[in-house]
Amino acid sequence: MYRTIAAIALTLALNATHPAANASTKFFPTESQCAAIFKAAGDKYAGMWLGEDGKLVIGLTSPIELDTEIKQMLHIVYVQYSMAELQRFYKQIVIKKFNNNEYIATSQIDYKMNRIVITVQKENLLKAMSLFEGQGVDVKMMHFEAQHTTVTFMPLVDDGSCKGPR
Repeated sequence: MYRTIAAIALTLALNATHPAANASTKFFPTESQCAAIFKAAGDKYAGMWLGEDGKLVIGLTSPIELDTEIKQMLHIVYVQYSMAELQRFYKQIVIKKFNNNEYIATSQIDYKMNRIVITVQKENLLKAMSLFEGQGVDVKMMHFEAQHTTVTFMPLVDDGSCKGPR
């Protein structure tokens, strides 16, 4: 009996504190719905992440046709660059040309920001930007950040979102 009461209390607490627990629609797409998203998005796909409200956000470069049920699960945002464009730019420009540069502390693709993030020491920020511009690189696809603290590498946490085709 005490276990039943504890389970009910826990359920009520979760429902009160987490808005997703009260959602009438499914919280995340199923595997087949994820496949439908990737098929419909094709080269317009720009990433997927959890929004501040806990809803799954999908970045697209232009509108796509999706099933109404799937659309209700997602928040769609339109961005300038597709995932493929960001990855291609990152590999061909950032990694091949600037990977071991003394000014660059770290680099990564930030799909939510829809940019390549280049982190440099504060005193090297302008030097790093000039380095890319001097090589004729379109820096509109990049975001430069000054590093204020030491870098601590953390493992990636699975956010439960749809995984792209492998």
